[in-house]
Amino acid sequence: MDIEVRLLRSFVAIYERGSLSRAAEKLACTQAAMSMRLKMLETEIGAPLFIRHHHRIEPTSKGSELYARALRVLAAYDEMISTTRSQRPRAKIRIGMPDDYALGFLSRVMANMRETIADTEFEIVCDLSAKLAAALQRQEIDIALVTLASGPAAARHRIMTRLNWVHRTDFQPDSSGSVALAAYPEGCVFRRTMISALEASQRNWRVAVQSSSQAGILAAVQAGVAVTSMAKGTAPAGLVEITGDDRLPELEAVPLYLLGRQGQSGAAIRQVEDLILAELENAPA
Repeated sequence: MDIEVRLLRSFVAIYERGSLSRAAEKLACTQAAMSMRLKMLETEIGAPLFIRHHHRIEPTSKGSELYARALRVLAAYDEMISTTRSQRPRAKIRIGMPDDYALGFLSRVMANMRETIADTEFEIVCDLSAKLAAALQRQEIDIALVTLASGPAAARHRIMTRLNWVHRTDFQPDSSGSVALAAYPEGCVFRRTMISALEASQRNWRVAVQSSSQAGILAAVQAGVAVTSMAKGTAPAGLVEITGDDRLPELEAVPLYLLGRQGQSGAAIRQVEDLILAELENAPA
């Protein structure tokens, strides 16, 4: 004997509501359809499930017995469907960028993606630009926003962005007139740009703090022991962001490269790229 789940749901609704009309209202069908389902179920069972009175129905002993079993069957069925749906593969986009970019504007990109790509899982990888470019080559990430000395083959977009100095409001060069820098390790384009600008303006400098993470660099800046440079519009609240002044020379613009894996151009990835580019283009001066 095979009983449709629909018939069991209708039976449970009739049992709990005590009326065909109220059960039909609950399941959004006609009373005639509900009566037909009950008749089909009783035919399958081979016994009446309700005693009809003038304005109500009363379950028989067989009906009460079936109700308890039907609840267990429906609960197991619903759990199976829920589990199966939750295990459905979801689209996944792996985005790599240095953590200062992520802290500066990635939250706005993610907010704009929320409504349009609700079924997409994002993996955010924050690391140094050179490591992210290598990770892209190994196909460990799908998109990377990096700053490199030269344009890589995987570059889909090149955006020139201004670097601004970032420091505390009470920043001053030290007693010797030297500018203390907080910088990423050797090879970083931001580090090299700061040093080149200071040397071109004949200002003394020294690397006071070196860190491979933005957290370490910002700790030094927030403590007032060093200054750093960041892409325009990405400095955290509480710090001053300037293009330059009589103490700090203006920094040259640097290229940002948006990298993508060869042959990968799905709609979700293109939307992420467009939103990242829009954030960079609209970043405040």
